[in-house]
Order: sequence, then C-alpha cells, then structure tokens
Amino acid sequence: MLAVSNFSPILSNDIARREVEAQMFSQRHSQSRRLTLRLLAGTFAVLAFSAVHAAQSVAADQAFFREGKIPRLRIEISPAELARLDKDNRSFVRCTIREGDEFIYSEVGVHLKGAAGSFRPVGDRPALTLNFDKFREKQKFHGLDKLHLNNSVQDGSYLCEHLASVLFNAAGVPAPRVSHARVWLNGRDLGFYVLKEGFDTQFLANQFGSKAGNFYDGGFCADLDQKKSRKSGSGPDEQADLKALVAAAREPDLAKRAAQFGQTLAIDQFLSLVAMEMMTAHWDGYARNRNNYRLYNHPAVNKLVFLPSGMDQLFGDPNFPVFDSMGGLVTSGLWQLPQTKLQYRERVGHLLTHVFTAELLTNEIAKVHARVRPVLAEMNEGAAKNFDNSARDMGNRVLARIAGIQKQLGVQPMKPLRPDSNGAFKLAKWEAQTDAGDPKMAAAADHAGVKALEINLEKPSRVVASWRSRVLLDAGKYRFEGKIATQGVVPLKEPAGEGAGLRISGSSRPNQVSGDCDWKRITFEFDVPAAGAEVVLVCELRAEKGRAWFDLGSLQLARQN
Repeated sequence: MLAVSNFSPILSNDIARREVEAQMFSQRHSQSRRLTLRLLAGTFAVLAFSAVHAAQSVAADQAFFREGKIPRLRIEISPAELARLDKDNRSFVRCTIREGDEFIYSEVGVHLKGAAGSFRPVGDRPALTLNFDKFREKQKFHGLDKLHLNNSVQDGSYLCEHLASVLFNAAGVPAPRVSHARVWLNGRDLGFYVLKEGFDTQFLANQFGSKAGNFYDGGFCADLDQKKSRKSGSGPDEQADLKALVAAAREPDLAKRAAQFGQTLAIDQFLSLVAMEMMTAHWDGYARNRNNYRLYNHPAVNKLVFLPSGMDQLFGDPNFPVFDSMGGLVTSGLWQLPQTKLQYRERVGHLLTHVFTAELLTNEIAKVHARVRPVLAEMNEGAAKNFDNSARDMGNRVLARIAGIQKQLGVQPMKPLRPDSNGAFKLAKWEAQTDAGDPKMAAAADHAGVKALEINLEKPSRVVASWRSRVLLDAGKYRFEGKIATQGVVPLKEPAGEGAGLRISGSSRPNQVSGDCDWKRITFEFDVPAAGAEVVLVCELRAEKGRAWFDLGSLQLARQN
C-alpha cells in the first residue's frame, strides 16, 4: 500500500499556497466537469446548461463554500420549542442562531435528522436540519435557505462527505456542497460538525437552472416501485414519471426496454452516479442498497436524474467491487442491456483518469486539513492530533482504493520512478492538458532540429495549457529541469506562473520564459515528504499569444539527496 505521512501539498515554494491550491482545484474541477459534460451532452444537455449557469453566478453561497469558512454557530431553542421538538423531532420548531459576534438569525426552523446509525436525541449530540426562511421570509445564511449539520458519528475523519461532494460534482453528478462548523446548543458545546447544503428548490435552481420539476426523496432502503415523498413539484402527485421508469426496468423485450430507458432516464448521468458510488465504495447508495438517493425530473427533458446522498461511510474496502453486486431495480434492468456494461466500464476508466485521481484527492484532504486542524486545536489538542491521524489514514485509504480500482480494470499500477546509471530520471510519457483557450498541442514537434513538446497559440487569446507526466517518487528532494524555447510569447501574470515554465502540479513557479528566446535551461526544485507520492510534472504556457517548445531530450528529474 502507498503511504502518505504528510498532508501539506508537495510544494517547493509556500508563497501564495492557498491561492494556488484554490486555482489548481478550480482548473482541475472545471476541466473534469467539461470532459464529463461533453461526454454526457448527447442525452442530457441540461447539465451543460447547469455548468454555464453556475459559472456565470458569483453568489454568496458559492463564495461561502469556495472559501471554506468554518462558522461558529450558537443555537438557542426556548423551553417551549424544545418540548415540542422532544415530542416530534422531525417537525420544525423555532430557534435563534448566533454566528460569532457578527450575525443573529431569528425565527430559524430546526429539526433533528439522521437515520439508524447517525440519529441522536436532542439531549445528546444531535444532527440538525436548519431552514432559515421557514418562518421568516427571504432570510438566508450566506445565501443558503437550508442546510444540515451532520454530527459525523459514522465518519470520525469529517472528510467523507466533503470528498464525495467534490468527486460527484466533478463527475457531472449534482451533489450538495460541504463545509464544516463549530456548534453549541443552548450553551452546551456539541463540538465539530459537517455542514452540508440542503436539497431544496434553491439547490435545484443552482444545479439545473430550474426548480419546476418533480423532486422526490428516495426513502429508506426503498426502490422506485415504492411510493416516494415528493418534496417539490406542481400538479397531482401521481408519480407517473417514476412509474414509467419502473415499467422500463421491467420491460421483458430488451430492445423496447432500451428505448423506454432512453425516454425516462438520464442514462449517461446515471452511469456516472453508479460509477462514483462504486468507486468510492459507497455501499449504502442506490446501486448497491437502494438507499440514500433523490430524484429530479427536469421539465425541459422529462427524464429522471438520480442524486446521491448520505455519503459518510466511504473508502472502507480498497477492493470493493466496481463491476458487480448491483442491487437497484434501475441498475439491474439497465445492466441487462448488451451495450451497458461496455459503456459503464468506459465511464469508470474515464473517471479514474480525469476525476478520481490521487492528485485531486490528496490535495483536497490537505486543503481541508489545513483549515480544520486549527479549529479542532482550539477545542483541544487531542482532537487536533486525532484529526492528523484521520487525515493521514484517509489519504492511505484513497490511494489504496485507486490501486484496487486499477486492479479491477486490469490497469498496471504505477511503479516508483528509478534513476538511470547517471542518477537521472528520464521522462517519456507526456499528456496534453488545456485549462483555458484553444491552443494547438504537438507531442513531437521539430524546432531548430530538436524534438520537442509544443504549445502553439495560433490565435491570440488567454491560454493556460500544459504537457504533464505523472510519476511515483520516493521521499526526498528533487530537481525538475529541461530546456525551453519561445517565440513571441506575451505572458499572463498569474499566481501559478507567467509565460512558459516548469513546475509540479499544486505549486507556483518563479521561473518563466517569454518573448523570443532560444533554448534556455530551466530548473524547479521540490520536496517529496513521503514515499509512494504521486507527483505531476508540468511543462506549461500561460500566455496571451506566442509559441513554446520543451526539449524532450532534456526533460528529466534529478535526486538532490
């Protein structure tokens, strides 16, 4: 198993680390989502609209989750309202919430939440649902109408739901966003909670650009042939859309079944949902256990979309099956179609390459660790040290899970890079990545008689593009080096770097080559704190116009110690 012993991102330069991390994830998330949306566009164009809609909005709720703020919430429930809550813990009662010394929210609706494993009574450490406009119209918490405070009793790492939210959304499967909070109830310190966006009409509007369709709660371990609670929608609650999907799953003629599925289900999105459930070892989701799901029927396409929920027990088994043990009615019916298994296998491979990566997951763990640990240390140092161990363990679990999926796919796991007789690590495999603009990329260009990687801005525009090589390294200090030539490069001035240069993913770089420049040797030094760390080497161009070449024969790593 690969070991991870440090959860600060692997950086040689700590300048603007937080800004760089945010930019790196934003670019990775955007690229992964674009790739997935392109894959899904043929049958579910609404999600593409959702991506555009979200990108154009800079709402308060987006800023809240992007910044990762951890609020201090003091909830006050009067004795009379507390008695009502004791009598019926699933009905909203009124409370007042104080957020630090800055904000007071009055007439907030609150009730208890949680199922068999996570439910706790109000006198214990309850999980809570808060509705800020339940009794006071238009009242919002950082732009949110509804949120959940999960006690995380089944996830001592406080990381599962956050990682799930990042992964599912990056895969084109809408999922609630996640942060954290410190919580008190009537002066009693409840400790540290996972703060989660609620499933409501605001969530639907943000994700789909519409809240008009039927929205259902899947219920507890209940398949689609059982009546659902409709949370929003208009007209008679006859659930004809659900019944049509059930009929499709049970149609004995496979050709007719395929046609009916195409009319009632967002199939491509469903394949991504199942893939992510199985890849994260979410055993309590729809595909395996017919549990923890929601359904939305967008009126523009009149097809049901499955949404994931309850993702607090993930990555438990590195060898959790990805390709079998499906349990849901829709999953079973779809998997009997000859083409589905091949499509699903391709989807798993796509997501493993573009979304479910060691780079994304370990950097997300590092980001959460950096902002959560100080808050836990304020509570007590023991809680902070426990979180250190939990974060380290989660890193090992996700790396082991990636290896487990690769094994099931028949993919040869990465092996640590070894030096040649001169002590250098030669780099052979490079992949193109475009984060902005539309450059021309050539893997074996000729420049002045030198075989090179090329990035060419044929038309002036804002371009961020790179050639990348993934390597597995032992702990130590390294130098990434190579020769770069440029022609007419007008650099962008960005925190991660300017013009052409070399770095590793997750870092900024001081080196830059721009204008007209003949071959120039560039170096970038970095540390690998733990054995078995995956590092992504980056030859990049950030520019408004120009061309850059990276001499393939000169690109190499050197061990410093």
